[in-house]
Amino acid sequence: MGFSLGFVVRGLFPRRSKSESVEIREGGWAYINPLLECEQAQNLMEDNELSPFKKKVEAFITKNLHNEWGDDVSVYFREMNNGLAFSIGESEQFYPASLLKVPEMISVLKAAEVNPALLAKKIVYDKPELQSMQNADVTDKMVFGRSYTVEELLKRMIEYSDNVAALLLEDAMKPSDLKKTYDDLGLPDPYYLNDQSGYMISVESYASFFRILFNASYLNKDLSKKALMYLAHTDYRKGLVAGMPPQVAVAHKFGLRKVNGIKQLHDCGIVYYPNHPYLLCVMTSGPEPEFLDTTIAEISHFIFKEIDHQHGID
Repeated sequence: MGFSLGFVVRGLFPRRSKSESVEIREGGWAYINPLLECEQAQNLMEDNELSPFKKKVEAFITKNLHNEWGDDVSVYFREMNNGLAFSIGESEQFYPASLLKVPEMISVLKAAEVNPALLAKKIVYDKPELQSMQNADVTDKMVFGRSYTVEELLKRMIEYSDNVAALLLEDAMKPSDLKKTYDDLGLPDPYYLNDQSGYMISVESYASFFRILFNASYLNKDLSKKALMYLAHTDYRKGLVAGMPPQVAVAHKFGLRKVNGIKQLHDCGIVYYPNHPYLLCVMTSGPEPEFLDTTIAEISHFIFKEIDHQHGID
């Protein structure tokens, strides 16, 4: 069992210091909270000022890994309105699989900022070789020979995790446009590989895609909101969503991959806890996929209960 732990930044609810960074936000938007200004801290808080929250999460994960959850677990947590964050197993690298549909969506929307007509452009599903790529679990499957707008393909790619929609968008976009989001964020991109299936990423690096959407710091506000609205309507109801009450909105994306008989299952997204939204990404690997579903749901539930104990939903 190869589990590693390693926290970064500073826990969830430490005592405030006068020199702590302060984020100033615009407010008044659904799904996003645009970042207007961030005053950086002059001095970091000492470790003895940290909340026990991160230690509770670490102990919870360590205990349950011995109950056959999986082989590897990485977690990234961030309080979205104040930027306090921690990572567990941040050095681990995972195959993102369908998680890569989020940066693909961001890249398409970035191109649409320059050319708003792009979203209405029609693309014909006329490539027979793509038919074998259609997800078996998609109930509303794409119709061969039909035309779809770019916006329709974006919705399908995110809400149904539709592989055909993703491949049609990749074919329709310039390679430089698909790479742009990675380049702008300073992240390695999967397009330099002849076989993208070899691409790996850490939980903390991947979380940056959700941070720029929530902060509306990369796409404009309307397109950031649109992206998170798609993610809030994904039909995947396991993972993060299974760990919290149904009335709490979650904008998230999952990814599933099998490598040499080992399954990797990940779920990453923003939990819209009232007045205290938080970003939670969980990446896992192990031989039994149903245990990985449980891993993510139980971690999500544990963290939600801790947040709820601190703030309490009215």
